[in-house]
Amino acid sequence: MNFQIVGIHGAPRSGTSWLGQLFNSHEQVAYRFQPFFSYAFRGRLTAHSDSDDMRRFFDDLLATDDAFVTQYGDARLAHEMPTFAKATATHLAYKEVRFHDLMEPILATLPQARLIGIVRDPLQVIESWFGAPREFRHEWSIMSEWRAAPRKNAGLQENWYGFDRWKALARLFLDLEQRYPERFMIARYGDLVGDTFNWMERLFSFAGLSSTRQTTQFIQDSTSRDDEDPYGVYRAGKPAIRTQLPAEIRTAILRDLADSDLVRFVADC
Repeated sequence: MNFQIVGIHGAPRSGTSWLGQLFNSHEQVAYRFQPFFSYAFRGRLTAHSDSDDMRRFFDDLLATDDAFVTQYGDARLAHEMPTFAKATATHLAYKEVRFHDLMEPILATLPQARLIGIVRDPLQVIESWFGAPREFRHEWSIMSEWRAAPRKNAGLQENWYGFDRWKALARLFLDLEQRYPERFMIARYGDLVGDTFNWMERLFSFAGLSSTRQTTQFIQDSTSRDDEDPYGVYRAGKPAIRTQLPAEIRTAILRDLADSDLVRFVADC
């Protein structure tokens, strides 16, 4: 392997797609979409994969032309996808909202891996999930799903929907940041939205990259207009969404987090 690995992990609806495209905007980054979930690569890595297995996996991931992983043609989720000029890839970046159990084995096995955990206010995460038509079915009950997401998670450890799984993932991120301080970094979605240029300089530096004009242009484009696509990456600095979340859910979440170390991830705190 003659390239660096940059993994972007987060709960569903946390801004992983936007952060992934910010890395994709760099000329020397090859970007891949949810490879652990894809048909092409699902099951190739496990918590017990050795270094040879992992190196082969990421070599193949860099070389793939799988339509889902590269978000090409009919396999893409967003209606509008940015395109970027590319040079020889020195970095392979991927984004993933499932299979977060693979983060620690990757960090422990591959010294060239740098992982980023993006954390969004759980109130915003849950409301965004309710508003995503491919993620939350119209026949499901908000009151039954918001905490443990039994119908969406379906008992599968790979799935990270609902408030309980948000908490578990945030704690996993804090643990990895403590154990791998040079190779794991937490980014708050609200900070990234509020100061995108400076935060991308920090994240690029963490990954061993330098800022480029193409990234600067994409930041300007993606924050200056809204494509009204729940799977898009053009947001125009959209304010926090909480207006449709039932008051009972908001109160329960804020009360649960009030005296915990996770309250730092609530936007108003």
